[in-house]
Amino acid sequence: MFTNVLYFPFLMVSALIYWLLPKRGLRTGFLSLCSLAFIWHFDPKALYVVLALTLFTYGMALLMVRSQRQQLYHSIGLLGLLLVLIAFKYLGFLTETVNGLTSFVSSLPQFEIEKLFLPLGLSYIIFKYISYLTDIMWGIVKPGRFIDFLCYGSLFTTFVAGPIERFERLKPQLESPRDRFQVNHLEVAFFRIVIGLFKKLVIADWMGYFINPIWQHPSEYSAIIRVAALFGYSMQIYFDFSGYSDIAIGSSRLFGLTIMENFNNPYFAPNISQFWRRWHISLSDWIRDYLFFPLSQGRSSKLWLTLFVPVIAMGLCGLWHGAAWHYMIWGVWHGIGIAIYQYWNQYKRAHKKRMGWTKAKWANNLGILMTFVYVTIGWWWFR
Repeated sequence: MFTNVLYFPFLMVSALIYWLLPKRGLRTGFLSLCSLAFIWHFDPKALYVVLALTLFTYGMALLMVRSQRQQLYHSIGLLGLLLVLIAFKYLGFLTETVNGLTSFVSSLPQFEIEKLFLPLGLSYIIFKYISYLTDIMWGIVKPGRFIDFLCYGSLFTTFVAGPIERFERLKPQLESPRDRFQVNHLEVAFFRIVIGLFKKLVIADWMGYFINPIWQHPSEYSAIIRVAALFGYSMQIYFDFSGYSDIAIGSSRLFGLTIMENFNNPYFAPNISQFWRRWHISLSDWIRDYLFFPLSQGRSSKLWLTLFVPVIAMGLCGLWHGAAWHYMIWGVWHGIGIAIYQYWNQYKRAHKKRMGWTKAKWANNLGILMTFVYVTIGWWWFR
């Protein structure tokens, strides 16, 4: 959406009116209306889904803080959000999977359930609302004002491509009475947007122009060319996605909002664990806090903690990217990589004397190369 011809005129006019309004509450309300209008323009059906999810989630949050049955309402909230996600995004995928399994037995029935439309930004808003309800249950944040929560969920600058911001970080900014326009906002916004557009339009799109024909007709090219296309895609997807994140961060700054960074030189990570601390950081943090930690609680089995938890969590991360098996395989590939790295760390701790060479600079550089190659191989499944 950021490369749509209407986006930047809409952004500039919205930001100008936003700062002309005299009070914080009016500004937040106006930004919410702009965000809802943005969603309606690109996907009218998504607007109704966003409003319904926002009312449902905020209602569950109020019930959680006003009732003694906090766990119950938290569970109802999460179940409701997940059912919406499954119905819109995974119903067709699940139907095809079940029918594929039952086709081996002729006596079992086949189901014909049509795939529903996929609302714009559904995956991002569901993840934000799950974190919102969970953070309230953990006592990290309070529900806040409805207008602030509506702005948080629908904020058009981050609605389509993230980052997956937490209400905990955005709430103080939306409540601050001292928000005033600063030239620094404009400087940072301009720099990040220009950098993002350069990454997306100049680097990523042009790389795609050269390598897409190879992906479409791989049999017409040699093995070396196909490998080069795979490494090219590894760079293309980084510049594409990080470019979108830069534009989102810069656009948000025009309204005085500081959104978390989403990329930090991930291809210079010396291991797969560090890669996921630098790649799509907001998603990585979400997976760590709301999948890794809950799956690890109350378990003492090293096999479960070291192997199954990362594989399950990253497999679900893969499915979040798309309702297809190749996305799940991509996620499992990364989960296996994290598990191998954890076993490697355990081995290093048990043999400190003989593993001193791992601290050498050449070993770090080798780790960077190996991680980049491993991640790039995984992109084959993703692509």
